[in-house]
Amino acid sequence: MAFTLISVDNKEKRLLIFASVAHSVSDAWHLIYPALLFLIALEYDNFFFLGVLANIVIVSRALSGVLAGFLADRFSNRLLLAAFALLCALGSFMVYLSQNQFMLALSLFVLGVGTGIYHPVGLSSISRNIRRRTEALGIHEAAGAIGLSVFPVILVSVGVATGWRSSFLLASIVSLALLPMLPLVPKEFDVPRRPPAAERKAQPRLWEIFGRRPVILLYAAAILLEAPQIGFMTFLPIAIAVIGGLEESQVLGISTTGLFISLAILVGAVGSFIGGWLGGLFAPERVLSLLLLVPIPLLLLLGVAEGNVLLALAPIVRVPFNATAPLLNTMIGKYLPVDAQGRGFAVLYGLGPVVGSLVALLAGAIAQTYGLNWVFPVMAVFLLIASPLPFLMLLPVKGGAEPP
Repeated sequence: MAFTLISVDNKEKRLLIFASVAHSVSDAWHLIYPALLFLIALEYDNFFFLGVLANIVIVSRALSGVLAGFLADRFSNRLLLAAFALLCALGSFMVYLSQNQFMLALSLFVLGVGTGIYHPVGLSSISRNIRRRTEALGIHEAAGAIGLSVFPVILVSVGVATGWRSSFLLASIVSLALLPMLPLVPKEFDVPRRPPAAERKAQPRLWEIFGRRPVILLYAAAILLEAPQIGFMTFLPIAIAVIGGLEESQVLGISTTGLFISLAILVGAVGSFIGGWLGGLFAPERVLSLLLLVPIPLLLLLGVAEGNVLLALAPIVRVPFNATAPLLNTMIGKYLPVDAQGRGFAVLYGLGPVVGSLVALLAGAIAQTYGLNWVFPVMAVFLLIASPLPFLMLLPVKGGAEPP
C-alpha cells in the first residue's frame, strides 16, 4: 500500500496538511524542554528539580488537553487551534524572560497548557473527516516526526550559541506562524457534525461507552505506554550528551546533541508509516500488542550501553514507539462515536499523560540516585505489563458476544 495523499480529496488534503504542520510544532514543543535539558541543567543543577519541571509541563498539557477535547466535540476547532498557537507563543516568550525557578515553572506551565490543546482537536478532526483514517493518521504522525526532527537541531544549536532562553524565543515566533495557516482547515470541518437527534438518543451514555471493557483496556495500554515514552524522551538528550559522549560539541556550528536527537526522531518517522500501514492490513489491537514488546530488549541494552553503542541503539527505540501512535488513534475512532471522539482523544492525550507523568519524577529520582543508565531498563517494565492488553480487547465478552 503506497503512502500517498491520492486517496483523499482536496478538502481532506488541506486538513491533513495543516494538521501535520501543527502536529510537528506541538510535538516539537513537547520536546523543547528535554532537548535543552543538558543546557538548563548547567544553571539549575538538580535532577529532581528538573524532573519536577518536566512533570509541570506534562500535567498542564494533560489538563488543557482534557478541556480541549470536550470543547472539540461542540465548538469551533479553528478557534481552539488558534488558542493552541497563541498560548504556545506566550508560554515560550515567558520562558525567554524568566530569571528564577518560580518564573521558569510558571512559564513552562503556560507552555504546557498551549501544547495540550492540539492533539484532541487535530486528531478528532482527522478521525471524523478523512475517510482513509488509519493511513491518514499514519501520514499525520510521520509528517509530524519528520518536521519535528528539524527543530532539535535548530533549538539546541541556538541554545549552545546564544543561551537556552533564546531557543524559547524562537519557539514563540514559530508558534505565531501557524495563525496564517488556519484557513487551510475547511469551514465544513470547523464544527463537528452531530448525528441526528434520534440517533443520539439511541446511543449509550458517555459513561457507558468509557466503561466498556475494550475502551478500558485501550486506555490502560495507552497509559502504560505513555510512561516509558515520557521517561525515554525526557532523559534521552542528556544521556546522549553525557553517556554517549557528544556533550556540547559542534559540527559546522550545529550542536551534535541536537543533530543526534533529530536523527532519532527522523528514524522514528519510519515507524509511523509502518504503524499506519500495518493497521490498515491487520487488526490494530493485535499489531499493537506485538509492537509493545519490541522496545523491551532495546531498553534493557541501553541500561548497560555507553558511547557509540548507546548512540546506535537510541534511534532504533523510536521506531516501535512511533508505530504505536496511529494504531491507538485509530482505535479511538473505532470504539467511540463520532460526537465523542474529542473527549476520547482528551482522555488519551490528557488524563493518560497525567498518570504517565509520574514516571518523569521516578526517572529523575533514579538518575539522581543510581545514574542515567538505570532509567531505561525501568521503562521496559511498563511495556511488558501493557503488551497483552490490546489483544484482550478482541476476546468475546461473557456469553459469547463479540466486543463492541
